[in-house]
Amino acid sequence: MIILTGATGHLGSSVLKHILTLVPPSEIIVSLHNRLARAELEKAGLQVRSGDYTDPRSLEDAFRGGDKLLIVSHPSFSDDLRVASHKNAIDAAVKAGVRHVYYTSLAFGRESKAAVMRAHLDTEAYLRSRGVTYTILREGVYMESFPVFLGFLGAGHDEVVVPGDGGVAWAARDDLAEATARIVAGGGYDDEAIALVGPKAYTLEQTTALISSILGREIRFSLVSQDEFVRRNSANGDVARFWASTYPALEAGEASSVNPLLGAVLGRPPVSFASRLRELLELEGEPRKEISSWIDNGRGSAP
Repeated sequence: MIILTGATGHLGSSVLKHILTLVPPSEIIVSLHNRLARAELEKAGLQVRSGDYTDPRSLEDAFRGGDKLLIVSHPSFSDDLRVASHKNAIDAAVKAGVRHVYYTSLAFGRESKAAVMRAHLDTEAYLRSRGVTYTILREGVYMESFPVFLGFLGAGHDEVVVPGDGGVAWAARDDLAEATARIVAGGGYDDEAIALVGPKAYTLEQTTALISSILGREIRFSLVSQDEFVRRNSANGDVARFWASTYPALEAGEASSVNPLLGAVLGRPPVSFASRLRELLELEGEPRKEISSWIDNGRGSAP
């Protein structure tokens, strides 16, 4: 049996969609915090159990009888909350007898400068220490998150202002979800940390130029200090200061590494950045929607 967490979120729902093409619903358990989605999942023939990252007993009950568990990382700006949630899930998996734990990490550096990576590194270390077979899936930077990386770029803006630049091996979220589903369903990569990233890295300045070309209008690119970046994004307050640490990590090349594994797992070339950008830019309100979703999830409660 395969147990999925986070199956109602952006990544997790796509993983579920793809894994259902690989294994029958009767072999999937969904550990669910969002009870509103329960009926719809059960209609699809899935076994749904109540599991809350903040309630270890509920997780142990939800994971019992499963062979493989996918832990989708908790989207919070609080490192303490994220790590505690992940540790609860890992401990529950061990107690429930799960044989293989998969964890969705992030494809940044092993000694990252980025605040967003700290909880991932702590979780990775804890997972390695628990004696269960694991696979750490270092998911690439979502193409869909380009507005966040471009300084919270909104529709109609004519300038990108960020406190640093570096390459990003962008990957489409649905490609990452499909690859994750294939790896969980197919097995392998025992006790490994693997990077699922795009085949080409683009700097933020190159990304801005690509957007300008698609839109047919100039979007300027400017570098400022971290303090100025936070000041310009004062409406986002603590989020802007948290996010500012991402840019030194980009400057250090943490998100620029590429490899062919994503395409190999998919059995086809990954979606190109230019084509996905064009799709996203044609969707009215999509940049602002992505920013709002990212901020709301980061400030929200456990999945």
